Amino acid sequence: MGLLSKIYSKTEEARAKEKIRPLLESRMMRDILLEIGQRGTERLDPLSVPLAQREKATRLASECGTAGLKQCTVDEVCLDETGVTLLDDGEPTVFRYADYNYENIQDTDCLPAVAQYLVQHMRGYYNISRTFHTTPKPKGKGVEEHTLMVYIRRHHEDTPFDPQPVQKQKLF
Repeated sequence: MGLLSKIYSKTEEARAKEKIRPLLESRMMRDILLEIGQRGTERLDPLSVPLAQREKATRLASECGTAGLKQCTVDEVCLDETGVTLLDDGEPTVFRYADYNYENIQDTDCLPAVAQYLVQHMRGYYNISRTFHTTPKPKGKGVEEHTLMVYIRRHHEDTPFDPQPVQKQKLF
């Protein structure tokens, strides 16, 4: 049974990647990544390194100086059905799908995968969280969760650090 569930999960991941590929390869995503890159980097805040990884961060800092310990200056990113908003020092930069002649996203369950893609291109430690609503499945066989918004926030010690979701999320 474990082998079948692994195959199903890999198939779902492949379908998810194919579904979000047009968004990841779009002109809008290129502009978002360019904006993140132009915002630059800053020295890594010691409070943004999780306790379990502080020893490794200290070793890296001693080996290569603080040049290797940089983080993106973007504090927060919000993804929803209408666009992507970057928040840097309280200044929002909004990228709307309509500005790029795209339709709004109807199936927002793909947004956690897009958020993971963005975090890969941002330096530092970030938490990914989402808001969702639940709807009952037909014939009373449980509930389905539908993502409304996804937030990427810079990690600090007062917020728990969990880079992986507690349970495997279905993207579609």
